Amino acid sequence: MIGWMRGKAWRAAMAVCLVAAVCLMGCTSSPEEKEVVLLQEDAKVYSNSMKLEQEWEDYGIGDPFIMRHNGIYYLYCSTKDFRPGIKAWSSENLVDWSYEGLVTEDPITTGAYAPEVFYWNGSFYLYTSPAGKGHYVLQSESPTGPFIVKTDNLGESIDGSVFIDDDGKWYFTNAGTQGIVAHEMPDPYTIDIGVTTNAFLGHWTEGSMIWKRNGLYYMTYTGNHVFSNGYRVNYGVSKDGPFGDYSLPANNPIIISTKDEFKGLGHSATVLGPDMDSYYITYHNLIGHSAEGPPVRELNIDRLAYNGDKLVVLGPTHGYQQPAPAMPSLYGWLSEGIDAEQWEKKELAGRESLISKLSTEPVFTSEYNVRLEETVAADSGKLEALFSYMNDSNYSAIKLLPAMHKLQYIIVKDGIEKQVGETTLPKEFDYTKLHTIRVEQRMDQVLVFFDGMKKLEVPLAAAAGGKIGYAAANVKGVYEYTAFANDADGSSDFEAYKPVPGIIEAVHYLKHEDRGFHIGEKSADKGDYRAEDGVPILKQADGSYSVALEQRGDWLKYKLNTSKNAEYGIGLTLRKPKQDIVLEWSVDGGKPVKTKINADDAAFSEETAKLRVGTIGIDAGFHELKVEIISGTAELQAFDLFLTEQPEAQQAFEQLPNMAGIGLFDQDGAVFTGSGTEDDRLFGGSDDWDDYAIEVKVKLHSDEDTGGIFIRETNESYHPNQVRDAAMGYYIGIASSQLTLNRMNYDTNLLTSAAVQLVAGREYSLKVTAAGSTIEVFLNSEPKALISYTDPNPFLHGKAGIHAERSGLSFRDMIIKPLEK
Repeated sequence: MIGWMRGKAWRAAMAVCLVAAVCLMGCTSSPEEKEVVLLQEDAKVYSNSMKLEQEWEDYGIGDPFIMRHNGIYYLYCSTKDFRPGIKAWSSENLVDWSYEGLVTEDPITTGAYAPEVFYWNGSFYLYTSPAGKGHYVLQSESPTGPFIVKTDNLGESIDGSVFIDDDGKWYFTNAGTQGIVAHEMPDPYTIDIGVTTNAFLGHWTEGSMIWKRNGLYYMTYTGNHVFSNGYRVNYGVSKDGPFGDYSLPANNPIIISTKDEFKGLGHSATVLGPDMDSYYITYHNLIGHSAEGPPVRELNIDRLAYNGDKLVVLGPTHGYQQPAPAMPSLYGWLSEGIDAEQWEKKELAGRESLISKLSTEPVFTSEYNVRLEETVAADSGKLEALFSYMNDSNYSAIKLLPAMHKLQYIIVKDGIEKQVGETTLPKEFDYTKLHTIRVEQRMDQVLVFFDGMKKLEVPLAAAAGGKIGYAAANVKGVYEYTAFANDADGSSDFEAYKPVPGIIEAVHYLKHEDRGFHIGEKSADKGDYRAEDGVPILKQADGSYSVALEQRGDWLKYKLNTSKNAEYGIGLTLRKPKQDIVLEWSVDGGKPVKTKINADDAAFSEETAKLRVGTIGIDAGFHELKVEIISGTAELQAFDLFLTEQPEAQQAFEQLPNMAGIGLFDQDGAVFTGSGTEDDRLFGGSDDWDDYAIEVKVKLHSDEDTGGIFIRETNESYHPNQVRDAAMGYYIGIASSQLTLNRMNYDTNLLTSAAVQLVAGREYSLKVTAAGSTIEVFLNSEPKALISYTDPNPFLHGKAGIHAERSGLSFRDMIIKPLEK
C-alpha cells in the first residue's frame, strides 16, 4: 500500500502488517495448500469502547454519526443537556481521531440531539433536534463549520436522518411511537408529510439511517429507550424504496448486549470504510451514571459485512483488539503535492494527464475527488477519471462534461474510443465545488457513482487492471483525494477477521484457490456470487448464499479473532443432507475436531436447521480456521462459535451466581413467591450454559395465576419504556389450563403447547431440559415429555430464570443439573 502526507511530505501507509501463519500442534496441511498470513503483533489495532479527547464531560459520546468526505471522516455526537454547541472530530482511518472543536455555538443548538451532516454541491447541511423539540437545518461550507441556522423549527420527532437516492431525491426519517417515519424532501430545508414505515421495534423506535447497496435500501433503527440495557439495533431491507415495505431478516437484532460492562448499545450510523469497499457501523454504549443522573455514553465502531441481501455485524466487540480498517492500496490528496515517484505527468491524445505508476488488480474500487478552477461554458470542456490504463491507446475513463451536465463511460481500445454508457447529472450542480466519482469494477460489470449516487451500471466482457489518473481538455481540474483498493462488491469481507464469539457466514471464506478454498470438482454453474472461484454456491430464499462441500477433501478457510482462551461450541446452520456428514474443524493446522451430522436429525423438520455439532478449543488472538468435508455432501450457511460451559454439578437456584431481576419476588429459603402485583422476573447462572435441566415444584395460588420458567436465556432487560418481552431464549409458560413453549427474541412467539389441569393450592413437579436443538417439558415425573420441540433455529446457550406475571405463582426447590453430552 502506498500513501502520502496531506501536504508534500509522505504519510506512513496504514497497512495491516502480515506475518506467515504457523502450523501448530502438528501441521496437517497438504503440500499444495498456500500459506495464509495472519495479523502481526505490531499491526494497527483498536478496541471498543473508544475514548476521545474533548468528549462532553460527564456525558461522553452519544448518538454518534460519521460522515466521509474527501477521504476524511468527521464524527458528530449529541450535545450534553443544557449546553450549546456541537462537537466534531476528524480521522483518516476511523481509529485515530482529532478534535475539531465546536462546529457551531448557536444557542439554538443547546442540548442538540443526534446531529447528522450531509454534503451536497458545495454545502454541508446539519440536521439536529435540540432537546428533542423539533428540527433545525444548519448550513456551512466546511464540515467543521461554522454552521449557521437556516430554518425555523421544522417540527417532527427526534433523530432526523437524511438519505439521498440515486436519482437525487432527498428523504428524511425520524423516530416514532409506531415505527420510523419517512418523508420526502423537496429541498434540503423542507420536510413533507411523513409516512410511518414498518421499521418498528414493538415500542418507541428511533435512531434510523438509510443507505443503498446493490439496488437494496438498508435501514438500521434502534429501540426502545435510550437508558434501557436492552437498547439494540435492528435492520430492514427494502427493494421498493426508502418508504419500504422493509423485510425484517431473522438475524435481528444485529447489535445487542445487556452485560453490565457493555450494555445499552444503539443509535447507530453506517459509513463506507477507508478501502471504499467495506462498511463500518458506529454506535454508543452506556456505562455508569453521570453527576446529573443519566448514564455516560461511549463510542464504538465495528465492521459490517454482506452475504447477498443479508447484513451482518462482525460484533458487537468489546474489550479486545480488532484490526484497524484497511486503507487503500494507493491514496492521497493530490492538490497538496504530487510525488514524481508515484505519479507521472504526461500528454494523452493532446490532453494534460496525471497517471499513477501503481496499477490495480482486475477487481478494484477507485475514487476521484475533483473540482474545476472555473465554470465551463463551452461544450468542448471535459475532465476524465482514468482507470484500467495500460497505455495511451488502451484504457477506460469516466468523462465529465460539465457544460452539458453529463457523465460518460468510455473504453479506448487500440486507440479507438467507444462510449458504453451515459447519464445526466443534476442541473444545479456547480463543478467548481468538490464532487466525487467512484468506480467499482467487478469481474462482470462496472458501477459508476457520482457524489454517492449510482449513475451507471455497465456489463463488462473481461475485467482488467491498470493504472488510474486524470485527463483534462479545455478545463483546469483541481485533484483532491484520489485512491484505489483492490476490492469491490464486498470482496474485502472475505479477508476480514471474524470475531469469536460470533457467527461466520460460510460464503465468507478466504480468497484464492488452495489458500482460502479447495474444491475437487469445480462448479459449472457460475451464479452471481464469487462465480470466479468455481465453488458451488447457492442462493437462498432470503437473498443470502450458502456454499457446498461435495467431495472428500474439499475445504474452506476463514480468519478468526478470538476474544479469550476457551472452549467454543459449534452451532452449524446447513441444509438437510441426503446422507450423514462428517466434517473436520482445525485451527492453525492443528489437530482436527471431527463432527458428525445425522441426516435424520429431528432438527431437519425444515429444509435448513442449526445444530450444535461439537466443541473446539481456541486460544485468544488471530487464527486460521479450516473446515473440511470427510464424508457426505454439506451445504453450509453459517456457523456460530459461542462460549460454552455446563453448570458445575447440581446447583440450587437460590445459590446461583449472577442473580438479578425485577419485581418483588418473596423469598423464603428455597421458595420464591410472586408478589401478585408486579411482573416479577429473576435470573441466575451463566449466559454460556448450554445443555442442562431445570427441576422445580410449582404452585398456583389461584386459577388466574400465570408465570413461567426461562431456559437458555440471554440479554434480559428491565425498563418501563420498552417491549415487555425483553429477553432472548426459551420461556415455558405456566397457567392452570396449559403449558406453553415460547421463543423470545424481544418478542414472544408460541412454538407449541399442551393442555393440563393444574389445581390452585396443589404443588406440581416440572422438569425442563435443553439438549442440543430440543426443549422438553415433563410434568409430575412422567417419563414421557408433555412437550417435546426441536427448534430448527435454536438458542444454544443461556441462563435460567423464573417469572410470576402479577400473580402469586410460587417456585420451590428449583435446581439446575448439567446434562450428559
